[in-house]
Amino acid sequence: MNKALVIISILVIPVVIVRNLIDLSPSASSDFKITGIDISHHNSVYNWNKVGKQNAFCIMKATEGSSFSDRKFKNYWINAKQNGIIRGAYHFFSPGVSGEKQFENFKRHVKLGKNDLPPILDVELKNCNIDEVNKWLKLAENYYGVKPIVYSDYFFFKLLMERKLDNYPLWLHINKRFKVKPSFNNFDCVIWQYNQYGKINGINGNVDLNTFLGDSEDFKNLLIK
Repeated sequence: MNKALVIISILVIPVVIVRNLIDLSPSASSDFKITGIDISHHNSVYNWNKVGKQNAFCIMKATEGSSFSDRKFKNYWINAKQNGIIRGAYHFFSPGVSGEKQFENFKRHVKLGKNDLPPILDVELKNCNIDEVNKWLKLAENYYGVKPIVYSDYFFFKLLMERKLDNYPLWLHINKRFKVKPSFNNFDCVIWQYNQYGKINGINGNVDLNTFLGDSEDFKNLLIK
């Protein structure tokens, strides 16, 4: 390919992706009324009552690959429920491991019930096999009876996943300077992770901050019935 054309292509692709962030409808940007956090064993929660007063939902890492389980998940899962926080559990997808084996790991550790968020799959490594990702998602949908949510970085999703992934709700990380809802032809972004260095009373250190991109009725409809 002509070097000039290569340079133009590299410059144009990010511009096109950024344009897809723009949605000027009244509901485009979050009003931050339904906020939440996501945590794992890397976080230290010392007061769940304080956490619950600031957040409607908490998404926590449950499993990774075919055998890893987060050592704090069980404790987090119980405490979130006891403090009136809507719970969500995610699996971190590992390259080189079948979707079936990874889903079996998640299923062993995560029992979802009424008013929990749907199962969530975290896909953020570029060498993940998207066919195996789709297998995990289909198995989760069949087992839990609800469409799973897919987590990723916005630009990673646009470049490597959008045209290969089946239609599922999205939870995306986008730098907080993009204060607009990302728009897609075939996907609905329901949760925006807007800050990975937030501060929350009741948790030591940094924590990821999120907001639900919809109203209370939309949020209710997202939860497991």
